[in-house]
Amino acid sequence: MPRISILAALCCALAVSARAQNAESAQSSTSDTAFAPEVVTPALGGVPKTFLPDFGIAGDFAYQSTNLPKTDPRFTQAATQPGIRDGQLVAFSPIDPYTNAQFTIDLPQNGVANIEEAWLYFHKLPAGINVRVGRFLPQFGLLDQTNTFQLATFNRPSAIGDYIGSDGMDASGAEVNFYVPNPWDLNLKADLNAVQGDVLGGSTNAGRLAFLGTLDYSTDFLTNGSIEAGASAAQGPSPYGGAEVLVNPYIQVQYAPTQRRIWTWSAEGMFAQRQGLGQEDYRQSAYTYLDYNFALRYHVGMLVDAVELPGALSGVTYPGQYTDAFGMPAPAPTGGTQLNLAPNFTWFVSDNTRLRLQYTHSTGMADEKANDSVAFQVTFSLGNLKQLN
Repeated sequence: MPRISILAALCCALAVSARAQNAESAQSSTSDTAFAPEVVTPALGGVPKTFLPDFGIAGDFAYQSTNLPKTDPRFTQAATQPGIRDGQLVAFSPIDPYTNAQFTIDLPQNGVANIEEAWLYFHKLPAGINVRVGRFLPQFGLLDQTNTFQLATFNRPSAIGDYIGSDGMDASGAEVNFYVPNPWDLNLKADLNAVQGDVLGGSTNAGRLAFLGTLDYSTDFLTNGSIEAGASAAQGPSPYGGAEVLVNPYIQVQYAPTQRRIWTWSAEGMFAQRQGLGQEDYRQSAYTYLDYNFALRYHVGMLVDAVELPGALSGVTYPGQYTDAFGMPAPAPTGGTQLNLAPNFTWFVSDNTRLRLQYTHSTGMADEKANDSVAFQVTFSLGNLKQLN
């Protein structure tokens, strides 16, 4: 009997202990479920189960003061009013391992919101070919894919902006880019576009297309430098009737003796052939810009910008072609070759915020007064979708 009693007592103790452990385990499981992250069953490899694009907001706040009197026909009130000059809302996401997508809404302060970009980019096609379809910023020279607020200067140089617009080209169509095989193993790339005919400012009533192409070469330079050089060409309907051809050679050299000392020199030329302008069918312009990045977040730069303006030979002007720094309509100049000299200072307060001060001296045409202006710019980027240069 004593052995049976001891055995019964031992069984009871084990049962009570097991019940207590089960209760504690259940409580712990409930607690862990309340605070542990939910387990998500993944979809197919490399394909997001939920389409959640990355969003970014970018733009700049600008103010410009000029010595032009209000009676001067080149004076525009909008240019002297502070405000948001170039704002954007950007959504970007990879759709799958082979395709990216982007949707950009342009938000000008004094204009109507519009779709600037809406494209699909197929980047793993056979033979290393990449294709973009939709509405996008085509490659043309060094700056066309750079938004106004991303520029290293307050404005796009007139030598380029007077031909492709103060905000650059915006095209709807298809783009193909690829590496060009060559026996020297040079890093040679080609970019070809077939887009809607209004990309150069011409009318699309006839349903004509415009064609753009770029051949780009890049290589390392010395030990800590690089060189990029190439040429772009565009052909399509002209805003003055007939056809227009633009040829844009460019070069950029960067040298970094240390990580905190970087020199960047850029130069571009523009050769234009336009129909219907008489003696002014052929025009040419060029600019050069030298930037020195010192102390990591500080830049000083110097822009020399020479642009051949219409009216020099025939006295013809073209209303609506020219815009001021804020994208507002400006009167056409008298004509001749105008020289713009613009030193600037830029401080990157952070990776996404930048302050800039720029002085610009523009020579006058004929009996016009020279124009001196001072511009202040604050650039912001919420998110890393639009990098600042």
